[in-house]
Amino acid sequence: MGTIKCIKAHHEMEERYARLELEYFNLEQKELIFDTTNELIKKYKIYPTKIITPRAEFEGEFCLEFHDDYHRESEAFFNDLLHRLDINHCENDDVNS
Repeated sequence: MGTIKCIKAHHEMEERYARLELEYFNLEQKELIFDTTNELIKKYKIYPTKIITPRAEFEGEFCLEFHDDYHRESEAFFNDLLHRLDINHCENDDVNS
């Protein structure tokens, strides 16, 4: 029996741009990411660009991008999303660090 992979998160931020990429490995993870993201969009009333890149039937990447994020609204959104997905570590691709 194979090991179940956890959702992987990669974060990138620079000036007014923020991006969170979530890598999923099965249908349950995919549905959890999609459902939780939609709940938070309603909660925060903000609308990130969504990019879905499938790699297999139930594997792929779900990317959320904020452009012109002057007030850093993405920060609370991303933190809430990561918390609800039980992700406590995120690869930081911050180009300003």
